[in-house]
Amino acid sequence: MYARMAQMRIGNVKLESPVFLAPMAGIADLPFRLLCRELGGVGLAGSELLNARAIVQGRDAICNKALPPPEDSPLSVQIYGSVEDPLPEAAAWAVARGAQIIDINMGCPVDKVCKKNGGSLLLKTPGRTATLAKQIVNACDGVPVTAKIRLGWEEGELTAPDIAKRLEDAGIAAITVHGRTTRQMFRGSANLDGIAKVVEAISIPVIGNGDINSPESAERMFQHTKCSGVMIGRHAMKAPWIFDDISRHLRGEFSVFRDRNTKIQIILRHLELILEYRSERAALHCMTNRIALYGKTLGHIKPLKERVRLAKSADEIREALEAWLTVETVQ
Repeated sequence: MYARMAQMRIGNVKLESPVFLAPMAGIADLPFRLLCRELGGVGLAGSELLNARAIVQGRDAICNKALPPPEDSPLSVQIYGSVEDPLPEAAAWAVARGAQIIDINMGCPVDKVCKKNGGSLLLKTPGRTATLAKQIVNACDGVPVTAKIRLGWEEGELTAPDIAKRLEDAGIAAITVHGRTTRQMFRGSANLDGIAKVVEAISIPVIGNGDINSPESAERMFQHTKCSGVMIGRHAMKAPWIFDDISRHLRGEFSVFRDRNTKIQIILRHLELILEYRSERAALHCMTNRIALYGKTLGHIKPLKERVRLAKSADEIREALEAWLTVETVQ
């Protein structure tokens, strides 16, 4: 299976692994992407969701997120907005500055995005959405454009196969499908049959997304849907080594055993990357919130979580984590 996957391409971009980090607002920032890449197995990473209008207006906070350093490659720059927003202009701006892939967000179910007629709301106007996709493809001058969609708006509107075909006809190079409807948000289970129907409907690569939290669940996605790649989002927040585990599994190798000390070293590396590329304030915000998720992989560490949550500086967080490196891991 892996020999076939290793040759996966999105347009003219060759990917070394069919295992992707999902674009996630406030999560898939540069430090986290670099952490996942260092741990291995990431074939493609998605940027945070970037507002097309903000890019065109030149807002530094947004534009800078579309300008990664060379080591953050290959990167898919994800833009969002409505059919009235300047998505083609935003895409062209990113391409002119070196973006290798442009991704259109058509799957975000969050009100903040949908209320602006972006994200999943684009699924409700397939004709206009396909026209928008064609305009973006034309603006990107040969740089591949992809789209991330859901199965449909709700259970009675599973429109993903139809819109995927329209997007393929518009020149979209690959499609990621989250196996839930917009109404579901993240409730229930991903519908693998729904993703399989999209795979059957088009000839471009389909990336399966939803409920992938282990090498076994990734293999199940591949086998059941016949997709070309898998995308991991929420689970990566607590286990950024999941990409390496899945890629090793696909190559027929054993996963690396990571004890508590190893995982704490990974959290410390995440902290240092945030301090290097963002700020101490960002590090405090990220670590005090993320420690609960990281903690799910570490066993009984309530005192550590409390120390991190109450920390007032990056040094306090570092000291709390390093203190636990001397504690014998509980089997």
